[in-house]
Amino acid sequence: RDVVGTGPYMIDDYIDGSAAKYIRNPNYWGVNPVGPGKGDKLPYADEVTWQIVPDYSTRLAALRTGQAENSFADILTKEDFETIIESNPEIKYAQMIIDPIQISGRVDLADNPFSKKEVRQAMMLAIDHPSIVADLYGGQAELLDSPARKWYESIYVPMEELPETVQELYGYNPEKAKDLLSQAGYPDGFKMTMVLQNTPAHEEAGSLIKSYFDQVGIDLTLQVVEPTIFTGMWIGREVEDLMLSQFPGGNGALFVRYSFGFFRGPNFFNMSHVNDPVGTDPVIENAYNIQSENVMINYPAADKAFRDTVPYILENAFLIPLPAPYGYRVWQPWLKDYYGEYYPKWWLQYAWVDQELKASLGR
Repeated sequence: RDVVGTGPYMIDDYIDGSAAKYIRNPNYWGVNPVGPGKGDKLPYADEVTWQIVPDYSTRLAALRTGQAENSFADILTKEDFETIIESNPEIKYAQMIIDPIQISGRVDLADNPFSKKEVRQAMMLAIDHPSIVADLYGGQAELLDSPARKWYESIYVPMEELPETVQELYGYNPEKAKDLLSQAGYPDGFKMTMVLQNTPAHEEAGSLIKSYFDQVGIDLTLQVVEPTIFTGMWIGREVEDLMLSQFPGGNGALFVRYSFGFFRGPNFFNMSHVNDPVGTDPVIENAYNIQSENVMINYPAADKAFRDTVPYILENAFLIPLPAPYGYRVWQPWLKDYYGEYYPKWWLQYAWVDQELKASLGR
C-alpha cells in the first residue's frame, strides 16, 4: 500500500484497471547531465498520468485526437503506422523491430514429438520464411531476430556467418521436412495442439503456421485463449504441446546474454524447457559456466560464450521463430526529450510538454 523509493515520481492516485497518477518527487536527487538543460533539477513534468486502455483501437484513437502523448504498450504495424501518419502528418516516430512470434514446445518430454531435433527442424523447413518476409511483410522484416537482435553486435551472428545447416532452416523445403519427420518416427505425421492468444497478429500467425504444417503431415489444432489465461498457462508452465508467443525475442539480450535464461533451467522464460533440469544440456551448461566466470570481470569473454553457442541453439531449433517485422513507435510532436525509447525509467524524468506547440496544433 505504501510505496517507498527514490525515483523521480511518486504515485498519487490509482484507479483499479483505469489509470495511475504520478506526481513529481520534490526530493529527487537527479539533474540533467548534458545539453541546454544541463544542471536542471529533474524531473521536468509536474505530473504524469498513465491511462489503462486494454483496447488497441481505442489507444490509437487517443493518439490521433491528441488525448495521449504516446502509447507505452504499442509498436504499430506498417499498416497502422501509414494510417496514423495520413491523419496526423505531424506525429513523430521511430522505426523498431517487433518481437518475432515463435513456437515453443517441450524438449524435456520424451513422448512429445517436439523433443526430437528432427521434428523441430522439420517444423522450421515447413515454414516458408523468405516468402513471409517478401509477401506478408513486403520485405519489411528481419529473417533472423532470435536469440539476439542485430544491434547487439557482441552476441549477434549474421545469417551469412552461420553454418549452411542453420541457414537452410530459414529457407523452405517441405520435402526435406517430410523426410526428417520419417527419420524421427513419424512417416504419417502426428497431431498436436498449439495454444495462442486471441490477438489479430497471433491468430493470423497461427492460421499461417497451421496451413504450412498441414502440407508436411503435422495436424495442428489451435487453442485460442484470452491473454490473461495465456499468461497463466505460460507462467505456470502448464502446456505440454506447443505455445505460440512473442517470448523470448532478441530484444531481451541482456537477460539472454548473462543468464541463458531462455534456454536454461525451470524459469518461465525457458518456454521449451531446454537444459531443464539444469545440466541436461552440457553445451548450454558449459557456456553458462563460462559466462558466470566472466560477468563483471571480462564482458567480451562472457559475450563470446553466448555468441559461440548461437549456431548450436539455432541448429537445434529449440524455438521455431517467424520473421520479425519492422514496426513504429509514435508520439506527439509536443512531447520533448523523447525519441521512441521503451522503458520509462530511461526517459520519463527528462520529458516535458511544449504547451505552446500543442496549442498551435489545436490540441
